[in-house]
Amino acid sequence: MAQDLPAYLDLIKRSRPEEIAVISKELDPAYELTALVVKLEREGKRRPVLICERMKGTKFPVLTNLHASRSRLALAMGSAPDQMLATYLRAMDKPIPPKIVTGGPCKDVVLTGDKVNLYDLPQILHHEGDAGAYLTAAISFAKDPTREIWNCAYNRLMIKGRDTTSIHLTAGKHLWEFQRIAESRGKPLPVAFAIGVHPAIALGALAIGSIDEDERAIMGALLREPLELVKCETSDVLVPAHAEMIIEAEILPGERMPEGPFGEFTGYSLGERQREVVKVKAITHRAGAFFQDISVAHLDHMLLSTIPMEANLYRAVRAMVPSVKAVRVPGPFTCYVSIEQRLPGQAKNAILSVLGADLYMKRVVVVDQDVDIFDDRQVTWAIATRCQPDRDIAIITHARGSDLDPSTKEDGYSAKWGVDATAKPSLAGYTPRHRVPPEAWKRITLKDFGLQ
Repeated sequence: MAQDLPAYLDLIKRSRPEEIAVISKELDPAYELTALVVKLEREGKRRPVLICERMKGTKFPVLTNLHASRSRLALAMGSAPDQMLATYLRAMDKPIPPKIVTGGPCKDVVLTGDKVNLYDLPQILHHEGDAGAYLTAAISFAKDPTREIWNCAYNRLMIKGRDTTSIHLTAGKHLWEFQRIAESRGKPLPVAFAIGVHPAIALGALAIGSIDEDERAIMGALLREPLELVKCETSDVLVPAHAEMIIEAEILPGERMPEGPFGEFTGYSLGERQREVVKVKAITHRAGAFFQDISVAHLDHMLLSTIPMEANLYRAVRAMVPSVKAVRVPGPFTCYVSIEQRLPGQAKNAILSVLGADLYMKRVVVVDQDVDIFDDRQVTWAIATRCQPDRDIAIITHARGSDLDPSTKEDGYSAKWGVDATAKPSLAGYTPRHRVPPEAWKRITLKDFGLQ
């Protein structure tokens, strides 16, 4: 499978040309790109990939909304849309280690020293109240300073100067751990950021697992071949050779700067915080590179992150409750789980599995297998008719959660709760659901009544 973004775009153009929209009119990077994405989604009921050929203040064409379709993401994984969970789970179970190469398109143009200028990139403001321009599609690549363990993740970067950004590191996550180790030694942490990659690479970067699981190998499994990596110009960090752009940098020890407000996936603009400082050493890119942006809190962002999250949570629940049927992440900090409960207490075990598997999870609802968790109305019905609050709601206090949760008093220090909305003592022994008799259901067709 081709590993570059242009090859994937060519595939879209050939197989579903209606899903690419080329914008020739110049756009202002202040809010207009986000406004266009949201208006298309809400008013036009469309979610095409947008290629904006002219963005005010930059030579780079901007690509956005790439991930706003489940079928497009399935295409990137070589999967049918209804097999995405199984495909992702296989990639996690059978990773393919990366391969180091000597060069690649990401090295077509190499900028170092005085030629480094982040202001040459599109200065995109996403939402009203944002404190400045952000890079939202930057995938970090970094290594544990003490051992051969690598991490990849999405980290938002706020442009602060020609060669300086702040970075949002989620407390307790793997890159945060690497940075704290380097900082304890008084050393910077070498890091590089890939912007503009094949969606399979993006999906792999969001895998959630143990710190010693290599996301780069999951990327390879999704690509069905080893991810090709090339060494940076200014460090030993390895990056995707076929990326549109690489920002080579280091996270400085002992330095913090104000970051935010920024409109996040929660739907809120969270206020200013002190964040770590990134010093950029080099920028390399493909000749004629796209600059990729992700519309945070909209489908481009939410669908991309949901698929790896559901796979990780399914794997975690399956370890405790083998009869798990489905897992869904319908919104921020929330997970729905469907199980065939064969023993009393398995619903509670599923709740604990989810809360333990993902730092961001705050609310878990577990239902029986006869409830479709992709139908919010059915989940609400199960909570209403199979749950007693004093018996079936578990609350866990003083846990680590997301520092992006605006409801917490202290960043990331959270309570969590689980709802057991399964039938008691069992689905078989519960009050039966009403239904239309199967023979009547089969006998009646809408076509016979002129309704189809």
